[in-house]
Amino acid sequence: MVTRNSHSSHDALSVLRKDHQSIDQLFRRFERSRGSAERRRIAARIVRELSVHAAIEEELFYPALRRRADGAADRVLVALEEHHLAKLELAELEGLDGSDERFAAKVGVLADNVRHHVQEEERELFALARRTLSSEELALLGDALVRARETAPTRPHPSAPDEPPGNALANVGAAAFDRGRDVLGRGLARVIDRSRGVVEQALRRGEVVAREARQRIGRGLERAGREVRPDAR
Repeated sequence: MVTRNSHSSHDALSVLRKDHQSIDQLFRRFERSRGSAERRRIAARIVRELSVHAAIEEELFYPALRRRADGAADRVLVALEEHHLAKLELAELEGLDGSDERFAAKVGVLADNVRHHVQEEERELFALARRTLSSEELALLGDALVRARETAPTRPHPSAPDEPPGNALANVGAAAFDRGRDVLGRGLARVIDRSRGVVEQALRRGEVVAREARQRIGRGLERAGREVRPDAR
């Protein structure tokens, strides 16, 4: 028995299409924005939304297509490569200040690539899903996508596995790192960023990522607290 939530009337394609529309709206807001601070805020939203969206597609939607649809493998592999390129761009974007002369140009190239990817995905992979998955299967997959969004990584991890089973394990460690950093906010962000290299190395070893990442992040948070606490008054 499946427990339905408020999104149960939406199938997987509706959930993903809504994500696509929200991301495009963020790109449009960025294109209309003025000032480095505003652009940086919008770009941070773009990084988060694209990271979450890519993670849930790779963990649930793409594998479902490959299991059920003949001829889906090649198209899914292209989509995964497009995701990988987007993650590389997002990771570079995270490291830039909003006043950097390349900041707007980098977001513009990212927007062009993402829009191209979305157009092809909705035309080809969505049509394939409609032909090969039943309405009930699409509804169940939609529910799973909505649930997965709540615990997905919120930052790009280009070196992490993007196919099962490695990506499911990697997402646990990546999400723990990302969401812990989100909660801590700016006060500890600089210190926690020192742990990113450790996490990225762990993500490349998908079979042990959950255990190792949690242990190392825990130690990093303890050190961060000791370093920052004297200034937090």
